[in-house]
Amino acid sequence: MPLKPRWQARLKEIRAELNKLPAPFLDRPAIERLFGLRARQANYLMQKMGGGYRIGRATVLDRLELLSRLERLSGARESAAASSRQARVVEALDQLRHKARPRRIDLPPPPVAGRALPDGARVSARGELTLSFASPEQLLGLVLSLAQSAAGDFAAFAASLEFEPHSGVESVVELRAEAGQLRAQPPGAQSEES
Repeated sequence: MPLKPRWQARLKEIRAELNKLPAPFLDRPAIERLFGLRARQANYLMQKMGGGYRIGRATVLDRLELLSRLERLSGARESAAASSRQARVVEALDQLRHKARPRRIDLPPPPVAGRALPDGARVSARGELTLSFASPEQLLGLVLSLAQSAAGDFAAFAASLEFEPHSGVESVVELRAEAGQLRAQPPGAQSEES
């Protein structure tokens, strides 16, 4: 089924405007403004609505004839279907506007110069990186900081992956490079070797 013109959903408004107009004829610019069309579309509509009359070089439509054609069109089944389709689209858009938006995640501070690993990230063993965090947002911030650090100065990032002993964590996520696993570990729990 071909798409219906946008102006068909506004037939009531267009008919009301036509009833208010004092002029007996409408030229192309008036049709453009009334229907919200461009010149070529307005010319095409004028041809479909009966062609009108020629006054000099301009083509005009009889206002009352156009009004009667629009009244017949507004009573037609296609217009009702177009109006109901538009109402469904407007309703769906309203529902989308009222849906909850995702939470905003605050970005971590930029990496400190001279340190490739951000605060909360440490190398706990060879090939093992431990991230300390208090919330999922903080975890995402640490992962982002690590990526930015590696992208900024890869040589310094690679050098910072040397093992240095460290203790005390809130929540721990171990990223095992050799196994490629992501595992959550509560505070104080011992790491299981796989």
